[in-house]
Amino acid sequence: MAYIQKVKRKNDVVYRVFIRRSGLRPITKTFNTKRLANSFVILLENDRQQLLAYDESNTKANLSEVVDLYLLKEYKGARIKDERQKLDFWVTALSNKQIFDVTTGDISIALDTLPAHLKNTTINRYKAAISVVFTFAITNYGLISNPAKSVPFKPENNARIRFLSIDERRQLFEACKASHWKKLYLLVLMAITTGARKGELTKLRWSDIDFDRQTSFVKTSKNGEPKVLPLTDSVIKELQLFNIKDNSLIFASTVKPDKSYCFTKPWYRALKDADIQDFRFHDLRHSCASYLAMNGASLLEIADVLGHKQIQMTKRYAHLCIDHKQRLINKVMGGI
Repeated sequence: MAYIQKVKRKNDVVYRVFIRRSGLRPITKTFNTKRLANSFVILLENDRQQLLAYDESNTKANLSEVVDLYLLKEYKGARIKDERQKLDFWVTALSNKQIFDVTTGDISIALDTLPAHLKNTTINRYKAAISVVFTFAITNYGLISNPAKSVPFKPENNARIRFLSIDERRQLFEACKASHWKKLYLLVLMAITTGARKGELTKLRWSDIDFDRQTSFVKTSKNGEPKVLPLTDSVIKELQLFNIKDNSLIFASTVKPDKSYCFTKPWYRALKDADIQDFRFHDLRHSCASYLAMNGASLLEIADVLGHKQIQMTKRYAHLCIDHKQRLINKVMGGI
């Protein structure tokens, strides 16, 4: 028996084929058009040899083969080396099994072999990495279900919100301006005013800056999607001090111009000179979000600035929106 299911996804519509034959594993494959789905059904329905060959090729696919194809065709993120490292762990931990033979129990046991010092957040990233590979296999190899989905995520505590006070910000800016690396102030200023991640900023090129529109174009963000960063007048003014009008990296290494400058030492020196404790570069991103929240921005607006796909990630700033909520309630409900 074969049938085609129309599936509405977030940004498009696809057609999923289901074929069941006695003695063979069920086959499922997804196509962008109904015409291609029909052609696939006709091919396998009318030629049993093709059906047997397809069944055999897919059921014997090893995990390493599926991982390689996933990274080649599907992965859109900006950290392919990190993703490859996580998936290499899974290939080894699961003994490069055939994908149809991997069970939920295998996933759970493998997670337990990760180093004990890893935080729950990191363990969850390993679990998420293999889960998307099995989702990819459902579409491309006829896998029926994702064995990783039944393994629960470990509880995470991502509630840390460390942001700069007004005095700390002033002190940090002064220390950055005095740094031997002349672009440290520019980098920190951009991080605070855009909420962009370190990797998004250090990969920027001069050709990504539109001085007329006061924007910067990030080709690939952490989630694999491009985004536009609005730039303040102060950022534009600082950028113009260094603009060399070519396609080179803005924050290029002085030794290897095709690599980003390693600013670890000047950054920690600036923190020490500014007498700022317990603060990471990523906390500049928290500072941006916190300033927005405290000045009336909604969680949706903050999520848009930070590039969060899920509002759950932004809810950590909800308590900073209290004053705005109070003004909103008084304005709308005050006369009742």
